[in-house]
Amino acid sequence: MIRRILFVLAVILPLPMLAAKPYAELPSRLAGSMMPYDFSGAEIQPIWPDSLKPVYVAHVARHGARYISSAKKLEKLQGAISKAAAEGTLTKEGRRFDALLKGVLAATGNQWGLLSQVGAEEERRLASDLYHLLPGLLRNARANAISTYVPRVVMTMYEFNHSLTVESSGISISASEGRGFSPLLRCFTADSAYAAYRDNGDWRKVSEHLTDSIVSPEPAHRILGKSSGFSEKHLKKLTLEMYDVLQSLTAFGLPAPTDEFMSEADYRACWEVDNLEHYLRNTITPLSDLAGEASAPLLARILSDADASLGARMEANARRRAGMTQSAEEGYDANFYFGHAETLMPLLSLMRLPGCYSDSSDFFTLYDRWRDYDVVPLGANLDIILLESPRGNSYVTLRLNGRFVAPMNGALIVSWSEYRVYLNELMMRVTAK
Repeated sequence: MIRRILFVLAVILPLPMLAAKPYAELPSRLAGSMMPYDFSGAEIQPIWPDSLKPVYVAHVARHGARYISSAKKLEKLQGAISKAAAEGTLTKEGRRFDALLKGVLAATGNQWGLLSQVGAEEERRLASDLYHLLPGLLRNARANAISTYVPRVVMTMYEFNHSLTVESSGISISASEGRGFSPLLRCFTADSAYAAYRDNGDWRKVSEHLTDSIVSPEPAHRILGKSSGFSEKHLKKLTLEMYDVLQSLTAFGLPAPTDEFMSEADYRACWEVDNLEHYLRNTITPLSDLAGEASAPLLARILSDADASLGARMEANARRRAGMTQSAEEGYDANFYFGHAETLMPLLSLMRLPGCYSDSSDFFTLYDRWRDYDVVPLGANLDIILLESPRGNSYVTLRLNGRFVAPMNGALIVSWSEYRVYLNELMMRVTAK
C-alpha cells in the first residue's frame, strides 16, 4: 500500500505546481456512474424481527471502481490540444490540462478498464458488510458465483469471494466466468434488438437536444484558446470529453481538480447529459421497453435460483424430520451475479425499484427522479434476502447499494410468493409486446 501511495504521489505532485490556483473537487455525485461507492449511508443492521431467519441471499453487482476504460477516452482531447499547440492558441490552462492527461497515462500504466485498488478495497468492504449483516447464513454457506468475461468483472468477483472466505473459513464458493453468461449478464450486447437500440435509437435525438441546450463550449475554449478554429458544436463535444476524464479520476486514486477546469454549473450540465443517456439507453422508458425485455432472462434466472434453494431447504428439512440422511444434492445458500452498470440498470428498472424507474416523458428534468449515482455507482449492488418464519413461510427484503428499499407496495418485507407473482407479471408485461 505504501509503495502504491508513493507511486501515485510521484505522478500527481507535478500537477498542482502547474495550477494557477488551488483547486477543489466539485460534488462527488456529479461524477455520476463513475462515483466510487458511498458507504456512509450503508445499513448494516437487520431490519427484520428475530422471528424471521435469513435463509438465502442473491447478490447482483456491478464491478468496482476501475481505471479509464481505454486510451480512446483521451485521444480526442490530445488531438485537439496538439492542434491548438501547433497553431499557437493553446492556453496556460490547456497546458495544465495536457499535464493532467499525461498524469492519467502514467498512473494508468496500460491498465485500461481494469479494477483499480479503489475498486478492490470497495469489494472487500462490500463483502464484509454483507457477511456481518448475514453471519448466521454465510458462516458455513455454499455459494455459487458467475461473472462476465471482462477482466474487471472477473477480478471483482474474486475479490468479493476472497473477502468472504477471510471472514469465515466455512464458506464454500464455486465461481465461473465467461461468454456463456452474456445472455444473462451482458444483455446489452447479447440481445441484438436491444444492442441496436443502444447504438442508434430514438434516444440520440433527445440527448443531442439536451447537449445543445445546456452544455457550454467554454471549458474547451479555455484550454484551446478563443481562436482555435473549432466549431461551437465540436467544442461542446470536447467539453463532454473533458468531463469523461475528470469524472473518472477518483476511481483509480487520483485527485480530481474539477473546479480548475470547469465551473460547477458546467460540470453539472455534463452530468445531466450523461445521466440522461444512461437512463434512455439502459432502462425502460417511454421510448422503449427493450431494456426490460433484454434483462428478463437474468431476472428469471435469479428467481429460479432462489426457488431452487428454497426447494432444497424444504427437502432437507423434510428428510431431517423423517430421520433420513441428507441428500447429496444440496442447494446453494447464496448466488452471486457480477456484471456491469448496463447489467443492473435494465434489471432494476424492470423490477420497478424506487429511484430506478421513471415513466415520465419530461426528460429534461429527469435528474429530479432518476440519478445514475444513486442507481449504479461503482460497486453498485442489489441484495435479495429471503427470510423464513417459524412456520416455514418465506418472505423477502431488498437492499440496494447498502440501503433497504421496498420490493413493492411500499413495504420493506413482503411475502416471497406474492413478490414472485409481481415480478413475473412485470416480465410478462415487457416480453408480451
